[in-house]
Amino acid sequence: MGRMADIDEFMYSCGLEILHPGGIQKTDEMARMCGVAKGKLVLDVGVGKGVTPCYLAEKYGCDIIGVDVSERMLQRAERMAEEKGLTDKVSLRKADAHNLPFEDGSFDVVIVECVTTLLDKPKAFSEMYRVLKSGGSLGDLEMTWQKKPSEEVEKRFHEIWEGYGTMTLEEWKRFIEGVGFEDVKTVDFSDTLPDMEKALKKELGMYGMLKFGLRLALNRSMAKAMSEYRKMFKEYVDYIGYGYFVGRKP
Repeated sequence: MGRMADIDEFMYSCGLEILHPGGIQKTDEMARMCGVAKGKLVLDVGVGKGVTPCYLAEKYGCDIIGVDVSERMLQRAERMAEEKGLTDKVSLRKADAHNLPFEDGSFDVVIVECVTTLLDKPKAFSEMYRVLKSGGSLGDLEMTWQKKPSEEVEKRFHEIWEGYGTMTLEEWKRFIEGVGFEDVKTVDFSDTLPDMEKALKKELGMYGMLKFGLRLALNRSMAKAMSEYRKMFKEYVDYIGYGYFVGRKP
């Protein structure tokens, strides 16, 4: 598991549910743009602790299959679905985004959040395109570049975050159009980044922050990784952004 994935799992274990700025509201915006609704079959790639599939199934009444490569994340997602009484709407299985175990044209919608920056993009997006029905939609929410960085900056992100690679929203748009998607729309919400740390602290609360600090104190390698993570955000604040893009399979 790469460094960013390690950090995400650590933060989930401390009680956080949404790790991107804008929270569940941005997930919901993207889902609505994709046409998530009752009667639709949705694939969530990189399910994490299960917040997105449970939220969408509960709000829209859609059926969702969530996949992840992490057994621990899948176990957390299963517990959440059970606690919310959504096991009839949400199913989970271990799977690799580069080789999805589904037939061609299986899904109405594919949702991805904060995953594809760490994947082999041509392979992963070809797979997501393959499993979508004709007329189906893909929505992907990711960390982006607000402006194109130098090769040196890109290399540093790639090395420190073990494989991380992103693009500007315009580059993402051209990329998924190259895969075959049409009617591609992009939404930039980089302006929510300054409030991200404040929102995370509010979500954790006093007890969660104490738990977070204690766990960091007991895990030196994670403390170092978190320090690097915060340093990257601070040092490259003019480059790092967030956004999502939605495309339709013809």
